[in-house]
Amino acid sequence: MTGDAHEEIAGVAWDGLFHAYGTATDTPAHLRGLLGGDEAEVSAAFGHLWSAILHQGTVWPATAPAVRAVASALTRPAPREGTLAFLRAVAVATDLGDHADGLRAEAYPEDPEARAAIDAWVAAYAAADEDDQVDMWDDGTGDLVLTRAALDCYDAFPDLLAPVAGFLGDPDPAVRTAAWSAATVLARHPAAVPSAADLRGRLERLAGAAGGAEERASLVLDLGDLGGAPRAWLADPHPVVRGAAALAPALAEDPGALDVLVALARSPHAFDALSALPRFGGEPARWTLIAAVCARVPDAARLYPAALAALPLAFRLAPCPDLGPYLRIAFPGGWPTDPSPHQCALARAVGERDELWDPVNGNRKITFRHLGLPDDRAAWRGLTRDSAETCAAADNVVPEGPQGT
Repeated sequence: MTGDAHEEIAGVAWDGLFHAYGTATDTPAHLRGLLGGDEAEVSAAFGHLWSAILHQGTVWPATAPAVRAVASALTRPAPREGTLAFLRAVAVATDLGDHADGLRAEAYPEDPEARAAIDAWVAAYAAADEDDQVDMWDDGTGDLVLTRAALDCYDAFPDLLAPVAGFLGDPDPAVRTAAWSAATVLARHPAAVPSAADLRGRLERLAGAAGGAEERASLVLDLGDLGGAPRAWLADPHPVVRGAAALAPALAEDPGALDVLVALARSPHAFDALSALPRFGGEPARWTLIAAVCARVPDAARLYPAALAALPLAFRLAPCPDLGPYLRIAFPGGWPTDPSPHQCALARAVGERDELWDPVNGNRKITFRHLGLPDDRAAWRGLTRDSAETCAAADNVVPEGPQGT
């Protein structure tokens, strides 16, 4: 994609497209506002992009041409960090992967009449008033139109990758972080495979030169997403970098990576230093760590200290993303009739924490019900083995590292 942003905008018949709030005739003005540098216009433009063009993770027929114009705007004075973040969000929302071919067959049927009917629906929708537009969603054709919109965005990935990758070495750390986060998603498209190998090499060099641990960890996470095996960073002096390396899918069965994840899970707040990265979508980074360690190390005894470390964070949401994965590992069949020592010890630890047992805590009730566990404090406090074997060994395991709440 090499066109000027103004040319990209002028070359689109916006009155034949729509976004979340109706016909996209207002989109070109907002896109031009993004180019001008006026603070109020830029703010309004981003508001339009994040609400109308990408609405709660849904893309529309106007999204793909808008995204191409936004990518062209990277050469303009518009805030590049925000522009790159928007491009990444669209890419995440439309990263269709192995589903693309099946969706394409549905949205672009071989029958010419069926295909023409979908085209006609778009034209009719763009021309209809608001009340008629609402009624038009009843027949299911609109869903195929949105599938086409997602495919159009997905097929733009290879064209978007080059302008985004141009900012991988930007002097502004926020811009370059946003650039490689977006580029990593865009490079997943099959047509971008040749570029992905080059991108991995660039990220490796940048990670090797990065001075700050958070920047290094961000690069290592993206290396893993691109299929790399960042084994060298398992020995990094900073724990969040080691954790970022250990999360790489290519290292899912690597013993050293598993050791790193288990150790870091004992101090889950440490990984939250990365929570501001775009990939976590505003959620605590520790949730990704906890989900990964429970998926890769389904050993209740080995994860017992990490489960204890999650107790102060429990039941703030449902299903509980902090303690819930550990409970699923510890009690895979629901409440046990012949509990193991670690089941006894973890149950007593849960039962003894007063703050977990507020009678109005619906998140706890939902989490327990989902896992087939009782919402009865006395049962948790009193879980014991019928045999002579005790829970002493489990009771004596103490999590390592700071356990702040």
